[in-house]
Amino acid sequence: MAGMQFQIISREIIKPSSPTPLDLRTYKLSLLDQLTTHIYIPIVLFFSNEVAADHNPSSNFTERSLRIKGSLSKTLARYYPFAGRLKNDILIDCNDEGVDFVEAKTKSKLSEFLNKPESGALGLLFSDGFLWKDSCEDTSLLGIQVTFFACGGMAISLSISHKIADGCTISTFLSDWAAISYPSGKEVSPEFIATSILHLDVPFVVPGIELEKRDCITKRFVFDAPKIAKLKAMAADSGAPQNPTRVEVVTALLYKCAVAASSAKNSLLIQLVNMRARVVPPLSSTSVGNFSWYFTTTPKRESETKLQDYVRGLRDGIGQLCDKNVNNLKVNDWLLAVLASTEDVKVLFDDLDIYRYPLYKVDFGWGKPVWLRMADGVVKNTFVLFDDGKGDGIEAFVTLEEEDMAIFQSDEELLAFTSSGHISLP
Repeated sequence: MAGMQFQIISREIIKPSSPTPLDLRTYKLSLLDQLTTHIYIPIVLFFSNEVAADHNPSSNFTERSLRIKGSLSKTLARYYPFAGRLKNDILIDCNDEGVDFVEAKTKSKLSEFLNKPESGALGLLFSDGFLWKDSCEDTSLLGIQVTFFACGGMAISLSISHKIADGCTISTFLSDWAAISYPSGKEVSPEFIATSILHLDVPFVVPGIELEKRDCITKRFVFDAPKIAKLKAMAADSGAPQNPTRVEVVTALLYKCAVAASSAKNSLLIQLVNMRARVVPPLSSTSVGNFSWYFTTTPKRESETKLQDYVRGLRDGIGQLCDKNVNNLKVNDWLLAVLASTEDVKVLFDDLDIYRYPLYKVDFGWGKPVWLRMADGVVKNTFVLFDDGKGDGIEAFVTLEEEDMAIFQSDEELLAFTSSGHISLP
């Protein structure tokens, strides 16, 4: 694995299959888009080789390449801001300049990579110049790399500016792209309504959120269904809120162990919430942009040392977020409160979950992903939760500084409920 090498086959710009109409050439970012960091979100999906054993891999790669690029061009015509360029941090010039597209290959097999997913080779699957970089004016908002393995398997990575997409939008874009790749050419209809909903009727300078990047370590922890059931039972028996969810108990345990590993006296958990389904009336998952916001919970070291206390904090936090905001998405007061909440936030732990989104159903015609994940993190004290692909477990990717990770990964309570988890091919 240490010698795994990748060769770039081609680099090109993929443009929309049809020009953007003149009346849609300027796309104004919503308030939450403007607040969101510039960082590119990097995610990669792995697909096994499901063609006949006697099929020529080179021919297979060529067919897939043409299908991927053709369907991407058609998808960009629907998601026209994605092919544009950011201007002045407040709008996108939908000029159809396109997105970066790289093809690469390796002599290694997909199984070799999946056997040691933390080998350090992961970053090579992402288009160079995008991995954890910040999007800026006159640069592509989206970078894609397709990597072909010697066995016929492949990886499709996407690095997309957070300015135009949250986890839900990424999932919808990938699903629509895959749907369009079929000969039937499913019609997709993304909705660009964020600006009309998330706006202020008074002048205001929006202070964008900046993330501090540093050298960190990312580790993968797998919670299978039986262990999650034990966690839920333990929390319930100890007086936690009724029927704690699997995400609540997993997040609570991760946070509890991270707090114990940290030398900081105080901590704050920030958890992002997709607000689309929580507002009245609810918004569709096809609503493009950033419709996620966060709630916070702060444990008190002297009393909140048990799992149920962390679960209760999570339940109370999301309840307060929705009670305050669910009916007020268009009201200036809520948006001003959002702005005020960014003024003096000192983040210790940030939790992002994309387990709710159907990424394991993305199918370009050669089967669903066998695995997916984000790139190793560069922002300390973050948890990213994914569905395990089976629908009942959770994969947690935890990013901490080296000293804290050494303590965290040795926590006996954490080890009792997690494993490294083998990634198997069909």
